[in-house]
This record gives sequence, structure tokens and C-alpha cells, in this order.
Amino acid sequence: MFPAMRLFTIFPSLAALSCLSACARLGPQIGRADLPEDAPTVAEVLDDLRRNDERIKSFRAAGTFTLQSPEFDAVRKFRSGRILFRRPSDLYAQGNHRITNTTLFKLISVGKEFLIEFPTNSDESYYQLEGEEFEDVPFSVSPSDIVREMFLPEDWSRVRKRHARVVAYDATSGIATILIGSGSNPRRRIEVVLVNPEEPSWVIVRNVLYAETGEVVSVTDSSSYRAQDGIQFPARVEALFPTEATRMTFEMRNIRLNIAIPDEHF
Repeated sequence: MFPAMRLFTIFPSLAALSCLSACARLGPQIGRADLPEDAPTVAEVLDDLRRNDERIKSFRAAGTFTLQSPEFDAVRKFRSGRILFRRPSDLYAQGNHRITNTTLFKLISVGKEFLIEFPTNSDESYYQLEGEEFEDVPFSVSPSDIVREMFLPEDWSRVRKRHARVVAYDATSGIATILIGSGSNPRRRIEVVLVNPEEPSWVIVRNVLYAETGEVVSVTDSSSYRAQDGIQFPARVEALFPTEATRMTFEMRNIRLNIAIPDEHF
């Protein structure tokens, strides 16, 4: 798909890492009896997440996106751009100059292959072909990993309800916290909130993925949800990969769900 060159390292602040890592070493397990009476059940939350995600096949949006990485000498922010996504993790993102509309940045990710290109500076182009290994740059996160965590982090229909539990519920904020995985070593921690009074459903506002060692792999925050054709979709998504000092943020507008995305972009 792309010429092979060198591995990319995209993108936050590590300030929250110690706090988030501590979350992986949770204290005594909280039973259902310890929760407020109006706390949601695992079944209703997972059913809402499953129904919503199964309806998302693709989307197109305009907006702003930000990249931060040790590879770059500064945070890269593109205010004029477009974002195309196809299930499960194909992504095309293009950033243009606000005035001249010149393309300044392009990211294409399909499976394990990707291209990150700055057309005005050929020295800052990064490619990877599937199956290639780069011994000189230890990096474990690919663009497809980032995209998946941002938009479709889990197949909720495959999460067994006995492997998920509500551990906290704040009635003031309406946020419920759910751990997924074994009791002593969860693989994921999600915070959900109920939105849309007309057709209420639970959506994720924070998603933390853990390694088997308990370290935080990624933290994804989603906000500004919009309802479209019965689907809840966030207009702002930020994914942090703390151990890689990596961050990607999308602030989207003019979101169009489930439209045809031509192959030519990939």
C-alpha cells in the first residue's frame, strides 16, 4: 500500500499517568449493595453501547485535529481538515492551511499499514507496511490501535456480563464507572453517562485500557455527543497513550454517519 520507510511515533502530558496507573490497582471490590438504588446495571449499559456501536458503519466530518508526539518539535494543530472513517478502524485525516487550503498533513490508516505525511516537508513522512518490524524504534501503538480506541474500542456483544461490574455511581454527575475483566486485573475501565432525554441511552465519556501488568495503555475522553438517526456520536474525542507520550484529538463538525466512503481515500 505505501512505500516502507520508518516507524511513526505520534503524540500528552504525563501528569495524569501516575493517577491513572493507580486506578489499575483497585482497592476492595464494591458489591451491588454498596451502590445507590438508581445506579444502572451492567446489562442495561452494555446493551446500550452494543446497540449504538453496531449502527456505526462509517462517518465523514470536518473539523480540527491535534497531534502531539516526541517526533515533532511542537504540537501540530490543523483547524481546517476532513476526517473519514470506515468500520472497524480505517481512517483518513487531512489537514489544510486555513487560508490557502494547501494540504499540510495527511494520515491514512488501513489495518496494520499506515502513512503519515507532511507534504510540505518530505523529511517528516512516516510509513509502515504490514509485517515490517523496526528494531531501532520500540513502539507498540499503531494508528489502527488509536482509531479503534477512539471510536469502536470493544465488541460489546462479546463482553460477558459476569466479567463486567458497576463499581461506582455518582448521582450528581450521573456518571457510572464499570470495570471489565477479571476482578483483580481488569483490562478496561469505562465511565458512562445517560444522554438524550427523548431516547435515553448510556454513552462512554472516559475509556481507560490497561495492560496485563496493570499499566495504563490508553485514556480516551469523548464528549459533546450528538444524536443522529438514533445514533449517539461524540463531536470531540481525545486519545492519550501515556507511556508513548502520544496524543490525538478530533474536534468535529458537520458529522455525517453511515455514508459511502470511496476506496480512493485508502
